[in-house]
Amino acid sequence: MAQFFFHLWRGGQLTPDEVGVALSSLEAAKIRAERIASSLLDRNEAAPTCLLGWDIEVTDAAGETFLVTPVGDGGPAAKRDPTA
Repeated sequence: MAQFFFHLWRGGQLTPDEVGVALSSLEAAKIRAERIASSLLDRNEAAPTCLLGWDIEVTDAAGETFLVTPVGDGGPAAKRDPTA
C-alpha cells in the first residue's frame, strides 16, 4: 500500500495533509479525493461558486503530485504558491 496525502488548496493558500492515508492504488486515491470534494460541496450552501479555486492535490510522501481534483466548478486553480 502507498501513502497518499490530500492537500487542500483554497485560492492559492495551502492547507497540508500532514497525516495521509494508506491506499492500494492511485485509482483509490482519486476516488477518495472526489469524495472529499463532494463532502466539501455538501457542507456549503453557496457551493459550488464560493468554492471556485479550491482543489484537492494528491501527493505521495515525497511530495510528488499525482492528481488535482477541483472542488468547485472551473477546474484547478491557475496559480499555487507552494511556500504559502
